[in-house]
Amino acid sequence: MQRPQGLQASWTRGQTLINVRGDASDTALCQAITALTGLDWPLPPCSTRVQSGHRGIWAGPDDWFLMGPGSVRADWLAQLRDAFQGRHAAVTDVSSGYAVLSLQGPHVRDLLAQGCPVDLHPEAFKAGDCVGTHFFKASVWMWQTGEDRFELLVRSSFAGYVQSMLNKCALEDRLVWV
Repeated sequence: MQRPQGLQASWTRGQTLINVRGDASDTALCQAITALTGLDWPLPPCSTRVQSGHRGIWAGPDDWFLMGPGSVRADWLAQLRDAFQGRHAAVTDVSSGYAVLSLQGPHVRDLLAQGCPVDLHPEAFKAGDCVGTHFFKASVWMWQTGEDRFELLVRSSFAGYVQSMLNKCALEDRLVWV
């Protein structure tokens, strides 16, 4: 049986999510992150990078998220804190405070546009781009992972609200939760 051609959504919880604050011109800081994750660092503004299941998310000129499997949390924290010791930098585990929402399908941009003020036209927002914004009244970080695929970093306390708003917005598009 063939799947409906509507939208698909799923939540991922339990991933490692570390907020890193520091000076992007500090080469030792950048080398430590690159050595740990394999990601080129620092990330250009409003971008994400993926390498071997690890994701770097630009959140500001001196602010990033590092995302990876839950199994790397303790190792990453220890190594980053050692590498950043004595530097003007901060490493904070925020894993339990967020969930990642994956959305895909032919009308995903239209769905998101109902509650998000960002220009999601393919010429304005492309794979690898990210932005801090809101979906209705929930603050989110959003990035595009493919042509019709997006991910949103949502505070855990807003996950139910975001899911409810998606369900209301997608009545015509057959939103399927997988």
